[in-house]
Amino acid sequence: MSHRFCLLGLVLLGMTCIGGFVVWQRARHFERLFYLTRLDPIGLNMIRNEPSSTAPIVMFGDSRAAAWPAPTGFFITNRGVPGHTSTQSLLRYRMHVSPLQPALVIIQVGVNDLVALPLLANDAESIVQTTIANIGEMVDLARVDGSRVILTTIFPLGPDLFSHLDPGTGQIQTAIEQVNAAIRAMSAPDVIIFDSAALLADASGYVAEAYRADLLHINPKGYQVLNEALSMLLTDTQ
Repeated sequence: MSHRFCLLGLVLLGMTCIGGFVVWQRARHFERLFYLTRLDPIGLNMIRNEPSSTAPIVMFGDSRAAAWPAPTGFFITNRGVPGHTSTQSLLRYRMHVSPLQPALVIIQVGVNDLVALPLLANDAESIVQTTIANIGEMVDLARVDGSRVILTTIFPLGPDLFSHLDPGTGQIQTAIEQVNAAIRAMSAPDVIIFDSAALLADASGYVAEAYRADLLHINPKGYQVLNEALSMLLTDTQ
């Protein structure tokens, strides 16, 4: 009996250590983003690729956009900045996208707004509505520039065991679904909805395990699935 209790204690200690390490990693991640935001509030110094006078297609948004490789056969100028919220993206649109005079802008943004909900529960509805409004304003800016838009739904979360146990995970996922419903309603002749969430999710509504990199990001296989559909869409829009 004492041996079993000892083993159980070791298992609990191990789980506690792993959980603590995960929390520490997440805290360090947000601390880094905090200082990056203070040093460069709208990410003007984070675009490293070669400047271009014009670009036919621009990928715009957060880290999910920044990591999104161009489908084979298409040249896409990437203007994604990791960690950015929809507010930051909206503020830099005129500087990072408009000068390129793109015919088409692909927008993937919003998850970094929504991950704040567990910490800012009293402002949850305001955050959701602001995210929706900001995405709508980016679409309007594209219209003013004469650009068509491929507006992607926000990828679902990809929680591991510990993230599943966090009550905030479900809150964020519910908010993603709420914003995605609003994104789908933005469909228009010059706004094509690309339902990335539907392509990546399994029956649970979260990102399928085969496509998960971590809670917020997908792996190369996930992007491959997205690009198979995006390639057909880009071909049809040309």
